[in-house]
Amino acid sequence: MLDYGFTAADLLSMRDIQNAHMQDHCVILSYTAGTLNEYNEADAPTYTETTLYTCGLNMRPNQRNIFEAHKADMTEIQYDADIRLPVNAQLKETDRIKVYARFNEYPDSMTYEIVSPIQRGASGVRILCRKIVV
Repeated sequence: MLDYGFTAADLLSMRDIQNAHMQDHCVILSYTAGTLNEYNEADAPTYTETTLYTCGLNMRPNQRNIFEAHKADMTEIQYDADIRLPVNAQLKETDRIKVYARFNEYPDSMTYEIVSPIQRGASGVRILCRKIVV
């Protein structure tokens, strides 16, 4: 058996600290592909609100054109924000995320699409997102 260096108590402590620093609330918008219509064209996909999570939104307002190299193929990914979620968060890369509450205030429109692979760590989940402008 491999020893990764973390005990169950270590992991629990790291997750508690991570969760204590998340001051926002997000809703996962679950992706459903559009069905084919009578012209054999796909209708628009739908996004259904599913689970509400405590999250941490980092918009980095003083930086423009933020890039991060995706490690698998070194493709540069442009994103507007990164969002931290609890380690037990259930989402797919095709889903979207709506920030429901930001510092106990309720913003009008803060919906993001996921633009990179989901990064799952020992204490949480990190995703890179681009804001959807409606």
